Amino acid sequence: MTELIGRFHPLLVHLPIGILLLAIVFEWLTSIKKYRFLKKSIRLILWIGFASAAFSCLTGYLLSQSGDYESNAVELHQWAAIALTILAFTYAWARMLKSLKRLYKFLSVLTLVLLMITGHLGGTLTHGENFLFAGLSSDEEIHLSTIDLQQAHLYEDLVKPILQDKCYTCHGTSKQKGKLRLDLPENILKGGKNGVVLVGGNVDESEMIDRLLLPLDDEDHMPPNEKKQLSHKEIEVLKIWIASGADFKKTVVELSLLTDLKNILQESKKETLADVPEEIVSPANENVLARLRNMGVVILPVSVNSNYLSANFINATALDSAINLISQLKEQIVWLKLSDQPISDKNLGTLSLLKNVRKLWLDHTAVSDAGLQHIISFRDLLYLNLNGTKVTATGVQILQPLNHLRDIYLFETTITNDQLQFLQTKFPNTHLETGNYTVPTLSTDTTTLKSPPN
Repeated sequence: MTELIGRFHPLLVHLPIGILLLAIVFEWLTSIKKYRFLKKSIRLILWIGFASAAFSCLTGYLLSQSGDYESNAVELHQWAAIALTILAFTYAWARMLKSLKRLYKFLSVLTLVLLMITGHLGGTLTHGENFLFAGLSSDEEIHLSTIDLQQAHLYEDLVKPILQDKCYTCHGTSKQKGKLRLDLPENILKGGKNGVVLVGGNVDESEMIDRLLLPLDDEDHMPPNEKKQLSHKEIEVLKIWIASGADFKKTVVELSLLTDLKNILQESKKETLADVPEEIVSPANENVLARLRNMGVVILPVSVNSNYLSANFINATALDSAINLISQLKEQIVWLKLSDQPISDKNLGTLSLLKNVRKLWLDHTAVSDAGLQHIISFRDLLYLNLNGTKVTATGVQILQPLNHLRDIYLFETTITNDQLQFLQTKFPNTHLETGNYTVPTLSTDTTTLKSPPN
């Protein structure tokens, strides 16, 4: 029960922040004659702010007992929060005494400063070190494109920067979700509350990789979908490191990985396409849009003020007519979702006119190898979902000319593991996803609620 109460802390902690800030703003507004009527409300606001701060301290303390946070960082935040709560009480009490009115503005400034310090320490606990300025840094994999592989150490120069950028927030010095730290070699090898997360020399048995490869919307996917995600290239670096034994000291040359890592380095220097073209396109024909929507096709702009469109056939009627009609939007359609529709290879021939398609969902359709011939016309295709279709490994090879393909989903197809490995050699820069793996459920993934004793 105490753990459950503690988990309310991230929700409740925003109450004293907003309430105390409101009191501070009112305090300074009362210096202006027309706002002096606000004086009567400041004392009540401060008492409410004190009460919410006290309850936040209690829930924060209970949350800290989970062991997911580094003790020194928790203590700093905890004592700052206690000091802020005491100050809020003092400020509210002083507001009741007219003899101390000279202190009002001083106490408001002191409260604001301590509020900022406490909030920053809390943000560091939740989001990691340097979270305040993380948005100013580039998401580009600079460490991959500037590294001298001839001199580089695999872990120190390639693996560690990836972990630092994408994993330390939850598994670093200030926070250890699932009691797992990834900031030092001994911590990585030790693993977390439920055991080791990597097995040197065996990528398939390494839970770290399993979690990274789960679909983004899977609750077990790591990092969480609201965090910065690892790119395909970064995941490949981690795979190579684990497959080579997860060594922490040797150089790339000593591990005979120079050629493999050069391929990744060259890939990181290639021009990559965005999910939406950068070129300006004219608006779509409104009459065509209206007719498609009447047929049940969901047409939406991919972003605000963009003429590029996504089309979803989820409720489409008169399918052949709708496909013929949508071909008239060959410049505007960039995302096309045909999931669970009776789409045939012939339909794909008609859709091949849509030259700007970059994301294409064909999962659980009647598409076969013959239909893949038409997909080659989508020269800038980035994402292709073929889950639950009749395509084979031979048919997928037809797609090799599509140089920008980042992801091909092949779950529930007839493609075997051996064929998948062969295809990976044909698509070295493409993530081939079959979904044929399971991830064990950890005790830290769920919360158990127990009824209180009678």
